[in-house]
Amino acid sequence: MSMFSHIEGGQVLITQKGIYQEAKLYKRGEELFISLKNGFARLLTNNLTTAPNVRWKEIEGISYSVTPEGPREVIPTPAAQPARKKLRAV
Repeated sequence: MSMFSHIEGGQVLITQKGIYQEAKLYKRGEELFISLKNGFARLLTNNLTTAPNVRWKEIEGISYSVTPEGPREVIPTPAAQPARKKLRAV
């Protein structure tokens, strides 16, 4: 079992030394990561990552919000059920 969960349909556009690539998107807890050759790099604010010379440009396939710690996946809350009126026997 992996410590990182793949986000189905999620991908990230990254650049490394002027070369643009698509990377698969993963999460661990609330933090978002990309898969690189030697492991995973966490996405940080200002389009930075924890890997040197790797920056992220765009995230697709998920809803996310940018926080001071980096982008986080927005988990939709279930819609509230409309209240039903109780029927009374006549």
